Amino acid sequence: MSELSTIPANLSNNFTIDTVVVAAGVGKRFGSQMPKQYTHIGGQTVLQHSIAALSKVHQLSTCYLVVSEEDTIAKTLGFSMPIEWVIGGKERMNSVFNAVQTIWQQYQNPLRDKAFSEKASHHTYDNHWVLIHDAARPCVNPSDIEKLITQTTQQFLQQSHQQSQQKQGQESAGGLLAVPVRDTVKQIIHAQDKVLAQKTLDRSQLWLAQTPQIFPLATLYDYLTQAIEQTIAFTDEASLFEHFGKQPLLVEGSHSNIKLTFPEDLQFAQVYLAKP
Repeated sequence: MSELSTIPANLSNNFTIDTVVVAAGVGKRFGSQMPKQYTHIGGQTVLQHSIAALSKVHQLSTCYLVVSEEDTIAKTLGFSMPIEWVIGGKERMNSVFNAVQTIWQQYQNPLRDKAFSEKASHHTYDNHWVLIHDAARPCVNPSDIEKLITQTTQQFLQQSHQQSQQKQGQESAGGLLAVPVRDTVKQIIHAQDKVLAQKTLDRSQLWLAQTPQIFPLATLYDYLTQAIEQTIAFTDEASLFEHFGKQPLLVEGSHSNIKLTFPEDLQFAQVYLAKP
């Protein structure tokens, strides 16, 4: 029996997990005058569907909802979770930073003054985590979210136990939902006005990143702060952690957890959300 299997799954209940939903984008590629998170599917907006999926996960309670400063729609909607409102930034990373900073400030006493004043103290409160989800992924399966939380926190507990035996601190790399690439993938080159296949990549080594993604609050806030200060841009939080030498855990999710990017994606979402 592996050491990981000896850690009870319900220990993930000992973690405080705050939820961030990023809904500040305008969705230019979606081809609609209205931001895609406010498109209706079956009587509810995409944003409401996304938060409804999160509300079915018992480890999650409050949702920090990041919206544009010009947003006039979000506060008119009803949601299945308590909402804390956060104003988004210029880019997605700035929006996530604003939300994480808001959460951080909720824990200033005693967290920031006592635990975060010294870098080595980050480990003291690693049971405080943040789960981040894109509003444009309304088809996420709650059971996949639960699996992500369980496997990522179990790995952290295992690593913490191993590190404690060596009397070393442990900074978790967190985790994310992802799926293996199904199709053949080509690396391309541009030749004048043409796109040419240069070589075929080994798809057995390629996965598609999804959300939610989950990380310990202290480390996430630290990395985001450094990235903002250094004006380094990242498309998701996993790539941020990779930049700092971490290797986030990939937890296999579902191919139905699509991100609404183009108009045709809406048809697939309608089919997935219609399933019982």
